[in-house]
Amino acid sequence: MNSRREIIAFWETRFEAAGVDSPRLSAQVLLAHVLNLSRLNMLLESSSLVPEGAIAPFESLALRRLQGEPVAYLIGRKEFYGLDFEVNPDVLIPRPETELMVDHLLDTVERGAAFRVLDLGTGSGALAVTCAGMFPHCRVTAADISEKALATARRNARKHGVSDRVAFVRADLVQGIDVGEIDIILANLPYVPEDSRQAMSREVLHHEPWLALFAGNDGLDVYRRLAFGLRGRVREGSMLLCEIDHSQGAAMMELFAPLARDVSVKKDLAGLNRLVVVVF
Repeated sequence: MNSRREIIAFWETRFEAAGVDSPRLSAQVLLAHVLNLSRLNMLLESSSLVPEGAIAPFESLALRRLQGEPVAYLIGRKEFYGLDFEVNPDVLIPRPETELMVDHLLDTVERGAAFRVLDLGTGSGALAVTCAGMFPHCRVTAADISEKALATARRNARKHGVSDRVAFVRADLVQGIDVGEIDIILANLPYVPEDSRQAMSREVLHHEPWLALFAGNDGLDVYRRLAFGLRGRVREGSMLLCEIDHSQGAAMMELFAPLARDVSVKKDLAGLNRLVVVVF
């Protein structure tokens, strides 16, 4: 048998040679998953031997990782705002950047407030479920065009005990939804420009759903449809939060200015434009 340290070092080298993202972290997370340990606990006893029965399952996952399959899909989960979410190839893997939406809500809305949220393009349900957990008196409608994504989001809502306050709706953006009853709309919609396709990581490009990524030449096709769908239908004083590519801030302000009382752009931790806040 080999030690945890030796196995991680061997596969880190293989992953790095194959151009896999985060080679050491990939090896550590996969081994911890197979051993049913936290990554920290697995590393604290890195000299421990790995049982023979765990070698084959680990190598099976490692070989798939070698082909670029994302770690989150291999282990079936991803953390978002301190919560563990089921993920699979039917949904986009939650990104740390999206947590900025939750940060903004926590900074601007009282935790005990009662309000209605619409989460568009809910995917795994990460935003919908997190909001329902953070704001115990809010009610959330989680919408997605994909029935498979909605099934994943429902399981995540049950897992975190918020199913009674999250309603799931199959919808193309806001079609068939009474947005006049909504206080806050969360929109983490496809925004990747088509010309960015070749520069993207192969694991994103080859494994995550394109429907949740690309939105025309400048990446704003879906947001244009959203702006058209909201025109004349939203309640005065309601708010829309949109995640964007760092290059899209000025264009988004121009797009939503005719509909809104105020439009601003917030930066992420890297200092890049990431969140558009629209107040109607």
